[in-house]
Amino acid sequence: MDLSKISKGGQIYAGAGLVYFIASFLPWYKIDIPAELQAFIGKADVNAWGDIGFLWGSLWALVFLAGAALVVLPAFGVKVPKLPAIAYLASAAVASLFTLLKLVIGEDDPIKATYGIYLATLATLGATFGAFLLFKESGGSLDDLKDPNKIKASFGGGHPGGSTPPPPPPPGMTPPPPPPAG
Repeated sequence: MDLSKISKGGQIYAGAGLVYFIASFLPWYKIDIPAELQAFIGKADVNAWGDIGFLWGSLWALVFLAGAALVVLPAFGVKVPKLPAIAYLASAAVASLFTLLKLVIGEDDPIKATYGIYLATLATLGATFGAFLLFKESGGSLDDLKDPNKIKASFGGGHPGGSTPPPPPPPGMTPPPPPPAG
């Protein structure tokens, strides 16, 4: 394993993503149960994989796990598809937004936030910072985020129809006729 193949932004993104994944299994919310009922009911808590909704927690745990794998596996000599750095930035920013919203909105009164969601929130902010560094390391700038054509081009788009033009025909062959005008 050669950690020098992973940029500083990639290391931060992958590390924070793994912290989020671990935090997704920790209690995010607990229900205050009166002491006299705890003997019968026990303690009740919910993590990101529980009943709080896929969009609020477990989706981002999977996104971060996949992103961390794509960033780290090349250091082990594994060939993986190369995503544009803006994809990591966008996913981390949206994960931060949803995790912060879940923390701020919370749950109904007897349900209280616990350390798991606080750790997950810090991890999303760390992953966003790491993804921003990845974006900067790949040559991106904040001005690129204002131009939709530059964003499209980073994903290989920017051509008419949103796809790459077909390759030219081999020598000696006639090109196919153009499509009918419609």
